[in-house]
Amino acid sequence: MSYFRFLNTYRTLLAFGLVTALSSSFGQTFFISLFLPYFLQDFALTKGDFGLLYAGGTLASALSLPYLGSLIDSLDLKRYISYTVLGMAVSAFIVAGAPHVAALAVGIVGLRLTGQGLLGHISQTVMAREFGPSRGKALGFASLGYPLGEALLPLVCAAALGFLPWKLIWGLVGVGALLVVLPLSLTLWSRRPAETEISALPAGAGPATIERGSFFRDPRTWLTLPALITPPFVLTGLFLFQAPLSEAKGWSLEWMAMAFTGFAITRAACSIGMGSLIDRYTATALLPIYTLPLGAAVLLVRFAESPIMAFPYLMLTGVTAGATGSIVPALWAEMFGVENVGRVRSFGAAAAVFSTAAAPALMGVLFNRGVGFGDMLLGGAAFIGATSALALVHTLRESERWAGLGSRLRLVRSTIR
Repeated sequence: MSYFRFLNTYRTLLAFGLVTALSSSFGQTFFISLFLPYFLQDFALTKGDFGLLYAGGTLASALSLPYLGSLIDSLDLKRYISYTVLGMAVSAFIVAGAPHVAALAVGIVGLRLTGQGLLGHISQTVMAREFGPSRGKALGFASLGYPLGEALLPLVCAAALGFLPWKLIWGLVGVGALLVVLPLSLTLWSRRPAETEISALPAGAGPATIERGSFFRDPRTWLTLPALITPPFVLTGLFLFQAPLSEAKGWSLEWMAMAFTGFAITRAACSIGMGSLIDRYTATALLPIYTLPLGAAVLLVRFAESPIMAFPYLMLTGVTAGATGSIVPALWAEMFGVENVGRVRSFGAAAAVFSTAAAPALMGVLFNRGVGFGDMLLGGAAFIGATSALALVHTLRESERWAGLGSRLRLVRSTIR
């Protein structure tokens, strides 16, 4: 099936994946960080204080994600979507009316859980579960919601902050969740095709049901999971503290906001392109190399001085960010089977959210101890290299396993003849 015919045949289901991915933006670091100066000023926080608060909120959401995320396999999806969007709206209203830092922390917990956690989980799980041979293309298209949010929301929000109070903007986010996101998501899901491209056979060779213990005892998990949590870990640190990074480089925040369009463009292009590559080569084969552009970006921004370098820096990060949305659920489907995607992805997503909690906490402590951005960036590049090496071990092991299976099949055929 051609790409355009694929889009037309499954347009409502694909639009559902895109809308839920886009809506997750309100709980993502890039959006919350736009309000960082106001949080610091109104609640008398230092950068280190907010880093620890943000890490705590993210960690709290991560603790509940394995349970709440696995419910997608048992609850009616309309109910699951409704609870998630209602939770995001309530969280936005809490931030909008926060009288003190404790209320702000509660709102951030809710936004990180429902936005970053569950709405993205819904988008990727449904795409991985409802499609078979074209899973990569479906994930790639739905993942366009992430760069779309990153391209539009910073510009809209920056303009709105010029004439609206920041708390009113969060109130509008809550209203938009109730009046736009919820009815649109439910309508698109209700109008999906009666028959979807679900494979007759599972994509992987995993057991019928994967429990948390067996997932974390599987040696493949420890070879692949570090590479999968690397992008959220590194990007959370870079984006949450983009204001101090801009200040250290002498780049204006307005210039960085403009450079984010490059990030959005490359992320969108790689979301589409990576889907087709996964369908052709498998996520397992691509896993060791998909974080390398992020490593190059980290090294580039470490040594760059000219403001123009903000564009290639963010474009390179966009390559890895675009690949992530397709690589992660496709890899879980290959390893454990489509029947376990929701459950397994909730385990992996919890680990990823833990990593996004660790990044601001670690950077907050390092800031308070006087460690500069340059040393942090070099450490980030080394971390990326190490996790890519682990992923390469997994890919080579899987290649040998399939090569051995092919040899045995050829031997059986020659014996029969």
